[in-house]
Amino acid sequence: MITGQRAGSPPARSQAGFTLVELLVVVAIIGILAAIAMQAMSRYRAQAYDAAAIHDLANAVKAEEAYYATNQLYVSFSASGPANITTPPMAVSGTVTLQMVAATDSYNGTATSSRGSGKVYSYDSVSKTFVSN
Repeated sequence: MITGQRAGSPPARSQAGFTLVELLVVVAIIGILAAIAMQAMSRYRAQAYDAAAIHDLANAVKAEEAYYATNQLYVSFSASGPANITTPPMAVSGTVTLQMVAATDSYNGTATSSRGSGKVYSYDSVSKTFVSN
């Protein structure tokens, strides 16, 4: 029998578990990791919206060339998505603003996404190059 213990009482048990400090350290580490993950996710999301702008600009270039092959004429148009354009036929994604400016034998196009990184993507039909700024 242990000194100070009553006869017939069960022996004292040791309690196992985490201390408050240990739990707070774990919560702080999880918070830091979540903050890092959220920043990375917002960058990836902006890149995805920029990719939609590039994709829509590339589709507009193909539509311009297809329309020119049929009608020997380039078309100027401007659209903010989501939209369907009839001449030349194409669709613009939900967050993309697309503008094509036609000349007699050439055209220029720009596209940007309202939820992207703010970059404006351009295409020049003379040099056949895509540029971002």
